[in-house]
Amino acid sequence: MKVRITSGVILSMLAAAVLSLATTPTASAQSSSAQLSINLTVQSSITLVFNNNPNVGSAGFCPLSNAGTNNVGLDLGTAAFPGNFHSSTCVNYQHIGGSFYQVSSAFDVLVTKSNSSSPNYRLAAQISTPPPANVSWLINNVPLTTAFTQLDAQDSFGQAVTKTLQVQVRNNVPAQTLQETITFLATAN
Repeated sequence: MKVRITSGVILSMLAAAVLSLATTPTASAQSSSAQLSINLTVQSSITLVFNNNPNVGSAGFCPLSNAGTNNVGLDLGTAAFPGNFHSSTCVNYQHIGGSFYQVSSAFDVLVTKSNSSSPNYRLAAQISTPPPANVSWLINNVPLTTAFTQLDAQDSFGQAVTKTLQVQVRNNVPAQTLQETITFLATAN
């Protein structure tokens, strides 16, 4: 919201003029008038925050660090292909075919609006860097790239939308730490 007043001196002068009029004897019969023009633009805005899903702590629902903000972390622990090895009890671990495994966890996205008549919004996401060979990052089975990829076309403002982050890894990927920054973009329709 912007409020533009051309000069703060005008307000001070107006206050001084009103004070001097109140103390001026009525016999002089002098008067003065002034005009104050105000220009105000109301700007619409939307906010996006990540929240823990109500099922946090159970399989497939890991807790977010810094939940309730727009800058959170999600630790999926350590995982490997043989057997069902994973170090975090909150991740969902599964084999995909004979040579891939996937770890996943869900969280909630909450988008709210102010001063907008838009009925809903579009949600998109992108990863910050290309993943190593044979590693894929997905949200609700939609592969992510370094360009924004649309996840939803018409989500309702003020309602939590559950999203599942999935990391798919081929069994021949060398031991390493996989880290990624995922940027979400909510755009009013």
